Amino acid sequence: MDWPVERTARLAAGQTDGVLSDINFGEVFPFVAKPLARDGLTRYIGPALGSQVAGLSRSDPLVLDLNPIAFVAGRPYMDLSAYINLPAISRRLDVMEAVDQTKGKVIADLVRAKRLNPVPISFAARVTLHLAYARMGLRSLWWLVRRRTPEDLLGAYAHTTDRLRVLVRRPLDEDAPATLLADLDREFNEESDPTKDGLRHLGLSMFLHMALHRLLAKRVPPVLIDDLGKGIPHNPTTTIALDLWALAQEARPLAEIFEKTPPDELAQVLQGTDAGHRWWTSFEAFLARHGHRGEVELDLTTPRWREDPTFLLQTVTNYLRHPVGTSTPPDMLAEGMRHRKAAASAVRKRLPFLLRSLFGWLYRRYVLWLPFRECMKYTWLLGMEHARRVYRELGRRLVTAGHLKTMDEVFWLRLQEVRVWAETDRVTWTQEMLELREREWRQWTALRPPSLMIGMRGIEAAAPPSRSRERSLLHGTSVSPGRAEGIARVITDPHRADLRSGEILVARYTDPAWTPLFFTAGALVTEIGGVLSHGAVVAREIGLPAVVGVAHATSLIVSGRRVRVNATAGTVELL
Repeated sequence: MDWPVERTARLAAGQTDGVLSDINFGEVFPFVAKPLARDGLTRYIGPALGSQVAGLSRSDPLVLDLNPIAFVAGRPYMDLSAYINLPAISRRLDVMEAVDQTKGKVIADLVRAKRLNPVPISFAARVTLHLAYARMGLRSLWWLVRRRTPEDLLGAYAHTTDRLRVLVRRPLDEDAPATLLADLDREFNEESDPTKDGLRHLGLSMFLHMALHRLLAKRVPPVLIDDLGKGIPHNPTTTIALDLWALAQEARPLAEIFEKTPPDELAQVLQGTDAGHRWWTSFEAFLARHGHRGEVELDLTTPRWREDPTFLLQTVTNYLRHPVGTSTPPDMLAEGMRHRKAAASAVRKRLPFLLRSLFGWLYRRYVLWLPFRECMKYTWLLGMEHARRVYRELGRRLVTAGHLKTMDEVFWLRLQEVRVWAETDRVTWTQEMLELREREWRQWTALRPPSLMIGMRGIEAAAPPSRSRERSLLHGTSVSPGRAEGIARVITDPHRADLRSGEILVARYTDPAWTPLFFTAGALVTEIGGVLSHGAVVAREIGLPAVVGVAHATSLIVSGRRVRVNATAGTVELL
């Protein structure tokens, strides 16, 4: 069938055989975007990704010419035909496989077979991109050589995070609509803040991960290599889980209330007791710090935790059920740190003398840079929350003026329609247009486009379900070794995820917001991912056995089924 495709790269206009993929985007943007969210991704996120990967300023015309964001039936896809023009992509196809082994290999094979169909660009543009790539390489080398760089950057991220926390608490009701939109543009397009290079920082952490693996692959046992990624400090995603665990310990005297009360009624019930009120005050402090996160957090149209903390309250309930005598989240991270230090010592002893210094140089920087796999998103999401607040404030004013029925109807508008109204007070839409867009969106949410597209047609990008032994053994990619056996819990929406201790978490993908669930899971199985996907990085850090890239796992495994995960071999056995 022909799929509805929208490409935002200006040079893609007229190209009918462009190649699109949901590689990484299927994990990062797992939703059908409503019109205003679609325009926000196109205007802000696409250029941010493209400029950092290209090594150019966001104001460079080439960034918009090669905007990597595309949409298939409303779902964000990566425009590979635009992206492949960037040397950081065409010369580092191994990164694609590290993010998602199955899809990355298919994409690399397409490139080698010259079937990726790049968007045509001029010779001058090609020279510009290669010069930018060279400058970016030299800058990254300087960052690597200077050990203080990641320490300075952690301070810069903390400073920006604090500034944005103030911004998202600022009242918006006194600013004119046009002023709110102009301020939003400035916030997203500002390039002097070091955190706006977050994708390059993430890329450096990926480079160090792969460099260590190449150095050690045939020289030391794989288990030692995996242990080098455990117990990494300064990861904001695991900090959230630790803070939530500490809150759960404070809630021990209230365990019966948590167990018997639905999460959406807990606020009212807890406020009815002195102890519950004190705990809720602590919980509000947690939300003030981390409440900008959410279960589908890059979708502007979905609530943040501080708007709807149901997931967090359910997780606290799950933590209160944690069996006494089993490892707690702080125990798991401390144990991971001990394993990492022991592994580093064992690796040094196994390496030839001349390679020990190289390993030590890479390893020290690996520990310093790996947190940036998560730092960027943690900080950027405060900006996304600010954008959501601005759009909903404009929606509130449109309701007051009689132009919309509800505040959240603003997300059915296109950004240009909002801008015209903000600047001229002129309404260019009708209720019928909004209803048509909503019907289209609902139709698209029921569809699952192919992972790889050429033009408007899908091609097979993922391996079919791989089973053996009378369809009882599933295969994937091992990203965190270990073994576990337990009851499977298939979770497609974490909002009310009731994951009991030791259960095997089975999901299509995982997002940083899912991390609190990892500490009660016995193992992780996902359909999407690679060795550098979010779930893989955090699983290794806490020692959680994990297998990713298990095709159709959420449909082949049923909640309640007992499974045996051999994450060292990359298999999941249905018992």
